[in-house]
Amino acid sequence: MSIVNLIVVAHPDDEILGFGATGAKFAGRGEVCQPIILCGNVNVRNHRPSDQELYDDMCAANKEVAFKEPVLGNFPNIRMNTVPHVEIVQFIEKQIEAFKPARIFTHHPGDLNDDHVQISRACQAAARLYQRREDIPALQALYFMEILSSTDWAFSTTGENFNPSTFVEIGDEFLDKKIKALGHYRKVMRPYPHPRSEEVLRGLAAYRGGQAGLNYAEAFQLVFQQGIA
Repeated sequence: MSIVNLIVVAHPDDEILGFGATGAKFAGRGEVCQPIILCGNVNVRNHRPSDQELYDDMCAANKEVAFKEPVLGNFPNIRMNTVPHVEIVQFIEKQIEAFKPARIFTHHPGDLNDDHVQISRACQAAARLYQRREDIPALQALYFMEILSSTDWAFSTTGENFNPSTFVEIGDEFLDKKIKALGHYRKVMRPYPHPRSEEVLRGLAAYRGGQAGLNYAEAFQLVFQQGIA
């Protein structure tokens, strides 16, 4: 039975920005990478394409890295703080029940984007479902991701900034897949020096690789791990 990775994010493109190269690597070795995108419509995004264009872009981007078709929520974009916390938790729990993931990857709770913060908090609560339900397999690990132009833009006001502890070597092959996948999202990539430029994506991968002695890497903050892998 394949290992299932659940990628729980706020907006279309977050799944690729945070997990695109690692997910492509995992999918290549037979694992399932299942995105859950709670604000699927991103209806207040600047320069947003039409509904059909956005859906087509999302499908093309996820296909590029061999992810499964995303599950889309209809939560309000940039207004997740107006939704009762329990509703977000219950939505994520339904996905855990359906897909039974071994690992969950989600936003860092210190991100500048408040949608990310709300989803991170809810995902941490939902991740404990296996401890309340005997029919849910035990979660092996929970990780925070870094999303360029959100995680890196957070001000250090709480002392809770992204602190990478897990590094996945992605090399040129999977870094290129990530950049190509992001290119399917029209008007998401920006010219340098914006964080969502190819130059910064490559620079961050080089920097994270250098931290761990790897040929390009994506970094994650391990939040929970059951046992030692």
